[in-house]
Formats: sequence, C-alpha cells, structure tokens
Amino acid sequence: MQSLYDQHAAALTSFLVGILRDHSTAADVLQTAFAKLLEHGHTIQQASSAKSWLFKVAFNEAMVVKRKTAVHQRHAESIAWKIDLSAGADKGNDFRLSQSMHRVIQQENVEQVRAALLELPEQLQDVVKKRIYEGLKFKDIASALDIPLGTALARAQLAYKKLEPLLRQVNED
Repeated sequence: MQSLYDQHAAALTSFLVGILRDHSTAADVLQTAFAKLLEHGHTIQQASSAKSWLFKVAFNEAMVVKRKTAVHQRHAESIAWKIDLSAGADKGNDFRLSQSMHRVIQQENVEQVRAALLELPEQLQDVVKKRIYEGLKFKDIASALDIPLGTALARAQLAYKKLEPLLRQVNED
C-alpha cells in the first residue's frame, strides 16, 4: 500500500487539482481514493492495473465532489435571488455590488439560512437537508428516511412554509 501511495500520489494529486482546482479538496479526494483501495484493493488482479483503478476511483470521487459543490452553489444562488441582495438600492439606478461584496453577502445569507434551518424540528430539517445539501429527489429522501413519499413532500412543504418568515426576517435585518 505504501509503495502504491509513493508511486502514484503525486500524479493523482496533480490530476485531481486539475479537475477540482483546489489543493485541499484534491487532498481529501486522494485520501478517499486510497481508503477505497484499502477496502477493495483485493479485487485488483495486477499491480499495473492498480494505477488505472486508482485514477478511475479518484476521478469518480472528484465528480461526486463537483456535483455536491454545484448543488451547494445552485442553492446559494437561489437563496441570493430570494433575498434581495441589493435592498435599499433604487431599481432604476445602475447600482451594482462588486463581485467580492456579492460573495460576502451571499455567504452571510447562506449562514443565516442555515441558522434558520436549525430552528426547524429535526424531521423537517432532515428532509430539507437531504433535498438541498445532498441534492436528493423526494423519492430517494423518502427511501433514506424510511417514510412514505407523501410524508417527505408534506414535510418539505411545511419546512418551506416555516422558513419563509424566518427568511423574510433575515431580509429585513
């Protein structure tokens, strides 16, 4: 195992940084790939195929990370649209927030939404978190929580109704 790590870690890291554009995330994915090698390495027939197997696993894990990041980004953007980031600015003006200021405000709003989410009962939180943060479909949420599909949908609707006044309050602050 150590020899495989010594042989392939540098190339895998470069490969992953190229995909993920982040050294820290690439290191995490590298660790995941080698953990999977520990779990499933016995299925690899030859040492030469270990390299291709590692690259395939690392690529798949990187894609999972990218999808989750995209889900989080879409969620943050939808929150940004719901909360008027340019509150107080006249719509007729050419008022524009700088890109960095936009990101700071967006992050603050996401944190406020997370705090509002924590005020919900746990059953409602579970459904919302699985929908928004994990990007699951309602049928998958129902399966994961071992509840009927209608219950998952009803909990989501109730959660959104309860979040609406909390988010309105965030917007007014």
